[in-house]
Amino acid sequence: MEATMRKTGALLTKDLRDLVKNPSTLVCCLMPVAFIAFFTYMMSDNVNGNPEAQAEFLSFILSFGFCMSTGMASMMTATSAIAEEREKHTLRTLMLANVSSGEILLSRGIVSIVAIAVINLLCYLVVGGPMESLAMAMIIGTAGSIPFVLIGLLVGLVARDQMTAGVYSVPILIVALAPAFGMYSEGLAQVVRFFPIGGMYELVNLLLAGDLYTTEAIVPIVVTLAWIAVTAVAFVLLFKRLTRDN
Repeated sequence: MEATMRKTGALLTKDLRDLVKNPSTLVCCLMPVAFIAFFTYMMSDNVNGNPEAQAEFLSFILSFGFCMSTGMASMMTATSAIAEEREKHTLRTLMLANVSSGEILLSRGIVSIVAIAVINLLCYLVVGGPMESLAMAMIIGTAGSIPFVLIGLLVGLVARDQMTAGVYSVPILIVALAPAFGMYSEGLAQVVRFFPIGGMYELVNLLLAGDLYTTEAIVPIVVTLAWIAVTAVAFVLLFKRLTRDN
C-alpha cells in the first residue's frame, strides 16, 4: 500500500508538471474561462439594471462554463494525454518500471478532476457567482465531471495516437455542451437532461435559483449518480483489456 501511494504520488507530480508545461493543454483548459469572461463582458450592458435578466444570464453562463470546462479539460488532460503516452510508448516504459496501469490511470484521473475543479472555480469567480454557493457549486461540478473523466481515460486507451484521440474527442465535447442548447427546444431539453452532464447542468441552475434543496433536484441527482456508477463499472470492466500491450 505504501509503495502504491509513493508511486501514485510520483506520477501525480509528473502529470501535473506535464500539464503545466504543455502549451496546447493549458490553452484548451483556459478557453472556457476566456469564453466566459468575454461573453460576460459583452452581455453585461444588456442585463444591467434588470435583476431577473441578470439571474437568468448568470445561471446560463455558469452552467455552460461548467459543461465546457468538463468537456475540454477531460478531453485534453485525460484522452489526449493518455493517447500521447501510448504513442510515445511512455505507458509501456512505466509498466516495465513496475508501475501498474491502474496507478497510471488513477494519477491521470486525479489530475483531470483537479484541472476541471480549478477551471470551474475560475469561471465561477469571473462571472461573479454568489460566494455562499461556491462550495456547493464546486461539489456539483466535481461530481458531474467524474463520468467524463472516466470516459476520457477509456477513449484515450482506445485511440492509437493523438490524431485519433482528437477525432474521438469531438463527440465527447458535443455531448458535454448539449445541455446548454436545451434552452432552445423543450423536446431537446427533455432528452439532454439525461446525458452524462445533464444532471450537473440542472443542479447548477437549481443552486443559483435557490431550489437545490427541493424535490426538483431529485432527478438530476439520480441522473448524475447513475452515470457515475455506469461509467465506473464500464471502466473497471474494460481498462484491463485496453491496457494490455499488444
